[in-house]
Amino acid sequence: MKKIGLALGSGGARGWAHIGVLDALEEAGIPVHAVAGTSMGALVGGAFASGYIGPLKEAALGLDWKQAIYYFLEVTFPRSGLIDGTKIAGFVRRHVRKTDVESLPLPFATVATDVLTGRKVVIDEGDMIDAIRASISIPGILTPVLRDGVTLVDGGLVDPVPVDVARRLGAQAVIAVDLNYGAVGDKVRPRSRRPGRALPGRKKASRLPLNKWQGLMRNVGARLEQFDVSVLTPARRWMTRDERPTVFDVLGNSIRIMETQITDVRLKLDPPDVLIRPEVGHLSFMEFHCAEEIIRAGYEATRAKIGEIRALTRAR
Repeated sequence: MKKIGLALGSGGARGWAHIGVLDALEEAGIPVHAVAGTSMGALVGGAFASGYIGPLKEAALGLDWKQAIYYFLEVTFPRSGLIDGTKIAGFVRRHVRKTDVESLPLPFATVATDVLTGRKVVIDEGDMIDAIRASISIPGILTPVLRDGVTLVDGGLVDPVPVDVARRLGAQAVIAVDLNYGAVGDKVRPRSRRPGRALPGRKKASRLPLNKWQGLMRNVGARLEQFDVSVLTPARRWMTRDERPTVFDVLGNSIRIMETQITDVRLKLDPPDVLIRPEVGHLSFMEFHCAEEIIRAGYEATRAKIGEIRALTRAR
């Protein structure tokens, strides 16, 4: 049997789909021998490589909008990003084994970007938490990570779906998961939820209620008052819930547009053996509380490819 490697792509909250991919592979008895991840692919891949994917799945399914705000929308306005990442790092630390990357039972690597030079940085050794934290540092939103004197941000800027990195880890065949397909341009779908079967004992995720959104915005407004900067007036424009995009939408969608273009090019230059594209393009990259729908999409997309994957593992 060929050694199978996973290339888990970036995509913000849509990265929960990787959990569904792993569920479907395990159910089908498909072994995974190496994992390369970018951004959220690094988080989910790191949890899998360290044997903690079960607890991470439970944590993702347990996230409601309150917890999503607590971990992922704690706006502090530090110098180099809207979010300083302390709580996100704590979330990662609780759901990924704290060890060195090279000590994991499964070959694993993350992809980050040197923000000053644009160089792709593959992290396959050193502290596991730092490696993941660097890979998920979305520019302008999450503060960068300084590692070995290099300022690192989200790896999706240079390699959103790291097929080549999975091969470098020893994979003879690579299954790639692209989460940004259908997320921009004419392929964007309405934000309404697709009907779907709820997991046993789980309630369907709901959007943030208007009164809670207003409370969050008042809290952000209070933080803004602490800063004597000329951007306060335009910053307040995103504090009303209307059709205009928020600062997170603008930054997130800008990066998503860029990553979609980069992914198309890289997948042509270094095509995977199997490409999985879950239907999650209609979801915002900050909708972390919609894990059930996102995980199900990853599972369904992978189940549709199981025959192709089985044939791949038997090929010589």
